[in-house]
Amino acid sequence: MKKWLASVLLVCLVTGSFYSEASVSPAFGATKAVKRDSQTTKHQKPVHELIVFNDYQVAGLSEEGWNWVRNDEFILPPDTPLDIDLIQTTFGSGTNMNKKEVYLDGVLMPEFSSVTADNQTSFRWEVPRFTIPAAQLSAGVHTLSFVVSDAVDTKSTVHVRFRVEAYNFPFIYPGEQAAGASIPTGATESLFGQYGSKVYTSNKSGTWKLVKKSSNSEVNHFTGQVFSTGVLLAGDYELTFIPDDANLSPWQITIQVGLPSLYLGTDSNGQKLSDRQKISAESVPGTIQLFSSASGRWWVDGTGQTLSGSQHIDVAIPESLKGMTISVTFEPDQDEGTERASRSATSIQIQIPGDSQSCDVSSARTTLDVLVQNNKSSSLQEERSNLYSSDATVKIYQNPIHKVWVATASDHFRFGSGSAEEGPGVWAVNNVVVDTSYLNGDHTGLELSRYKTGRHKINYYSKANPELSWCGYIEIIEDTPPTASTQSCEVGDKGTVPTLTPMKLRTKDGKEYANGDKMVVNSPDELEELQLSATHVINKGLKKIRRDKGKKDNRFLYITNLQWEYGAVPYGAMFDFGDGEISAKNELVVKYNGEVIKAYKPRKSEDYEPGGYDSLDLGRLIEQDGRTGEYTVEVENTLTYRTCIIVERYSAYKKKIDDEKIVQRLVFTVEVK
Repeated sequence: MKKWLASVLLVCLVTGSFYSEASVSPAFGATKAVKRDSQTTKHQKPVHELIVFNDYQVAGLSEEGWNWVRNDEFILPPDTPLDIDLIQTTFGSGTNMNKKEVYLDGVLMPEFSSVTADNQTSFRWEVPRFTIPAAQLSAGVHTLSFVVSDAVDTKSTVHVRFRVEAYNFPFIYPGEQAAGASIPTGATESLFGQYGSKVYTSNKSGTWKLVKKSSNSEVNHFTGQVFSTGVLLAGDYELTFIPDDANLSPWQITIQVGLPSLYLGTDSNGQKLSDRQKISAESVPGTIQLFSSASGRWWVDGTGQTLSGSQHIDVAIPESLKGMTISVTFEPDQDEGTERASRSATSIQIQIPGDSQSCDVSSARTTLDVLVQNNKSSSLQEERSNLYSSDATVKIYQNPIHKVWVATASDHFRFGSGSAEEGPGVWAVNNVVVDTSYLNGDHTGLELSRYKTGRHKINYYSKANPELSWCGYIEIIEDTPPTASTQSCEVGDKGTVPTLTPMKLRTKDGKEYANGDKMVVNSPDELEELQLSATHVINKGLKKIRRDKGKKDNRFLYITNLQWEYGAVPYGAMFDFGDGEISAKNELVVKYNGEVIKAYKPRKSEDYEPGGYDSLDLGRLIEQDGRTGEYTVEVENTLTYRTCIIVERYSAYKKKIDDEKIVQRLVFTVEVK
């Protein structure tokens, strides 16, 4: 401001004193005032005696009574209000009136119009100072017109032309290069994170000054064109650049350091949320809307939702994750020039109402494997295999804790070969859906050791088929495994308990019949090819196991890898693979009113093939029998698994191995009219 005032005063010295008449001429439209000793006119016109802009006189009266005006001499600095002082005189008899009007570029400014009255013949009015705000004075040339009126509406007008100087700022760019879009003065720059730094470059030389707003203390001071703020903690800062060129204006911005604000809803009028805050979904399935004060990337653990370059996301709440907690993470887009920043992501946890999946063996068909890596130099080894859903706790020992993985298939996880079985899934630990950073590349394994020691509830849901799921408890113990007793149950002494999925009879067009179903037909044509779906045993080849885990024996054995599976099986099939720990067989009987007319009995094949008949032509069988009445199809599926327990008797331990059998039945009735 002082610089601009100095330049204005310099103009005054060049052109003469404020009242010099040599450099002025009567203003356009100005009224010639009559000298005070003149008696030639009965009624004198109003006159402006003095007009002053910011303490600089721009108009006045000559000795001859003419108005002179200093057009184009007054220059108003940018973003500066205009103070106006005015003296005007009217003449009359009786009641005298003095009225003021101001026009900016020909447009009346009614807020500055005013009038006063008196009974003086010569009514001189020193108008109180009034101010035109800087916001109404854009850069460029303007004309202010001053009109004075008396009681008989005689007017005089003075026009003053002046210039408002435009800001002349240096160009400041983000980063270390003076390229791209420049940053305007007065802008607010955001640095997302708990701390970080930014770099700026000017096209001119000058001095940088960084001040923390809360304490008004200087943080950094530097002279040059490229400036780094240094590490800034969360808060608001003011950065100023003062060019060495005195003709350029100082440039200034605000830098805000901190995490962006998240809100519940579609704008900032919703509930403000803090990092890691937990909110509850009202219904499932449903949608929760979230909004950020900045644009960025969103992702939702458990649903696979991602969205980039957006301030808003509609989070889908899936029914399959009832009772779980899912995380929504937002990471803002950083401005160019951000040199270093802390983790800027904000996470919101959503509690989904309802009860989570139980860990009952009958609720899921999926099996999982547990793998361990004892140290950095060792390889991953299968610790437990084919674990079914169960409320029982599986204990894993490791000292110190290094790596413990839970996977859908150990061979696929270690070697990337073969089938991933249940495939990529959604994983949860202690009812919280885990971040993908806890999973392997194709989401078929969970790094459980990152949760350290303790008992953890694990849930798995297949992304391809949500009905394929697993639930169980795994406890990680930082210790060496307990010493095995003299008698112990070895691999092959125990078989896994089968999942009791109900048997189904399926027609060639896809219709299914379960136990207790009954149908009434005139012609049994649709029952030509009935297939049976039941739980059975499959042989997946050989698997490698440690001979004696309790003694940390590094010798391995290869044994038959038998697993339970549900699907289409032949009638009268027997799934018995030598001395395997699990086996299955089924038997079919067709009866008419209690009389057996067809039976498929299981028999053992010498080459371990299951044998049996792929389908049942029930329609043809009924037509050949030729009677009306009730026909029943009865299927009995026997599932056998080996059990092993250590029995203490007379201070000695004895291993007891038994075969446990589970029998499933299906009865389907067809009434022929």
